[in-house]
Amino acid sequence: MIEPGPASRVFPVMLVVLLLTFAPVAAEGVSKVTELHVISSHSHDEGAFTQGLEMHDGSLYESTGLYGSSSLREVDPSSGEVLRQTQLDQSLFGEGITVVGDTIVMLTWREEIALVFDIGTLEIIANHTFSGEGWGLCYDGNHLVMSNGTSDLTFRNPFDFSVEATLSVTDQGIEVDLLNELECVAQTVYANVWGSNSIIAINKTTGEVESTIDASVLAENESDGYNDVLNGIAYFPERDAFLITGKNWTSMHLVSFDNSQTPSDDNNSKYIPSSILMGLLPIFLITVVIIFLSSMRLMSVIARFILLIITRQQTEKPSSPRDGKE
Repeated sequence: MIEPGPASRVFPVMLVVLLLTFAPVAAEGVSKVTELHVISSHSHDEGAFTQGLEMHDGSLYESTGLYGSSSLREVDPSSGEVLRQTQLDQSLFGEGITVVGDTIVMLTWREEIALVFDIGTLEIIANHTFSGEGWGLCYDGNHLVMSNGTSDLTFRNPFDFSVEATLSVTDQGIEVDLLNELECVAQTVYANVWGSNSIIAINKTTGEVESTIDASVLAENESDGYNDVLNGIAYFPERDAFLITGKNWTSMHLVSFDNSQTPSDDNNSKYIPSSILMGLLPIFLITVVIIFLSSMRLMSVIARFILLIITRQQTEKPSSPRDGKE
């Protein structure tokens, strides 16, 4: 019987240690997945470089960007027809909007000015100043929530625009940059991530991304130009749904977000999540290496044993007459 070598004896211990080390990591952070379902599609002005979208009392308001083309407009949500609009000065680049009472507040990109419009006339009646860039804006009933293209959300006083709090947005501990157009719904802030087809649902208390919505199906028939990205999300409370569009898109879509697609306990028993498989991969690789090394040791013992037998047979073989003295 061959005595187990050191590698064979240490293997079970190492396997237990590796399982205890990697198993907790593999079980962490399976993100929730929220599915997008298209309810209906509608026309959208392809000349609109959409920056903000907002539903209010059955009316749809949209802000558009670019110097010389920026505007605030009221749009028919069913037909996409522009019902009325106000052009901004050519020196201003329009950004996100939100409704506060009987006013609409609009950010500008680099001009550090927030414009306040009368919702009835779409005329500018006031403005606020701020530092840095303006991207997205929504109103949660208490604060204006603003993005600036980073991973931070800034909570501002709706009356004087002063900063009251700042929240960093993270997904599994990693900061999420390029937060753009925003929509506040109860305790959640929905955000477009600029340059992607993703919408993230953010817990406005913790800043943690609670789910991610893949809206790539909406962009399939749109232009693939650098700036023709998903941008514009408006909650439609009467339908408990969202209107989604993009910059210079020919369509906008009424969609629902289905939160029931998060894997349940029953589903978890039917398959192994990919994160767990990835966590077990190092264990598998190390196991293969140890088994290989152990096999090499065993093969070395067998080879020495065979060589010993051959040598002994040659030693014990009778001498031939030719080997004697002449």
